[in-house]
Amino acid sequence: MKQKGAKFLTSYWQFHVAFWLLYWVFGSLQDAEMHPNFKETFNLPIVLGSVGVVYFNYYYWIPKYLIRQKKYLFYGLSIGVLIFLNSWIVNFIVGSLIIRTPYFFSLRGVFIMSVDTSVLVAFTTAFKFMQQWNERNRYAEELEKKNLESELRMLKSQINPHFLFNTLNTIYFLMEQKDEKAKEVLLRFSNILSHQLYDYSKNFIDISTELDYLKNYIELQRMRHDEEVLDLKFQLPKQANGYKIAPMLLIPFIENAFKHGRNARGFKIYIHLEIIENSLHFITKNTISLNKASQSEGGGIGLINVKRRLNLTYPNQHELIIKNDGNNFLADLKIQLNG
Repeated sequence: MKQKGAKFLTSYWQFHVAFWLLYWVFGSLQDAEMHPNFKETFNLPIVLGSVGVVYFNYYYWIPKYLIRQKKYLFYGLSIGVLIFLNSWIVNFIVGSLIIRTPYFFSLRGVFIMSVDTSVLVAFTTAFKFMQQWNERNRYAEELEKKNLESELRMLKSQINPHFLFNTLNTIYFLMEQKDEKAKEVLLRFSNILSHQLYDYSKNFIDISTELDYLKNYIELQRMRHDEEVLDLKFQLPKQANGYKIAPMLLIPFIENAFKHGRNARGFKIYIHLEIIENSLHFITKNTISLNKASQSEGGGIGLINVKRRLNLTYPNQHELIIKNDGNNFLADLKIQLNG
């Protein structure tokens, strides 16, 4: 960190020295022909005089009266007087004490230096405002990024307990029925918890890991429901190496299908996921329970949160279509994946 700061300061001073050297060289190329006493001073007193005004204006006058107090009229008048006084003093010192000629102390000399210094002040003032604008934009971007990261963490924490609650209900149901599949359920639940503990905090994980997680959840739900009640069809790719996805982004759609599709007469769930090149296409479709006909196109809290996560994690990289015709609920999601 110290090396980085030292490097920045070095480049900062190099930039300033290079700027004033260029100003001095180009100014001298003009004044060498116009000023008969150029060889006595080589414009150094005039350049140094301009340096004082420019830095006083840049680091003190602009921040105090333009940026903080916004006294535009006072600033304009005061900097104009300052430029004139500086030109008068420099010309007086150079003309009377160094060259001992009245040329530099003429109104023409004061005017020429005032114009040169005014151009420098105007240029550096514009640069100062550009710098302020860039700093504010950078601060706003950093603040927005931190807010988005905080919001994303909050959304994840909202999904996590919701899913755990539903899964524990599934395990409780099987244990209550004294089903021999309870061991397998506990094993799958262990894998799910492992996924949450080690992968959920990451921004992106291998999609193969997420697919294993989805399979475990679907199998848990299949074990809970009687085949005569549940008509479940799902198709997930066997392999999806080389792609990454935000963890637990798809599970709310599957949760929603099981939660809102259940009824005494039986219900259907269709789950399909495929990956073609860098594009993921994910579909869930379920019948709507008569007792939960209020299932809207917005879905429950799980789907509301996942929509927000999609906007935060995949801005302009996803398309989500949700339809509800009163009998079936459809969620159709497309995401451009990161390799």
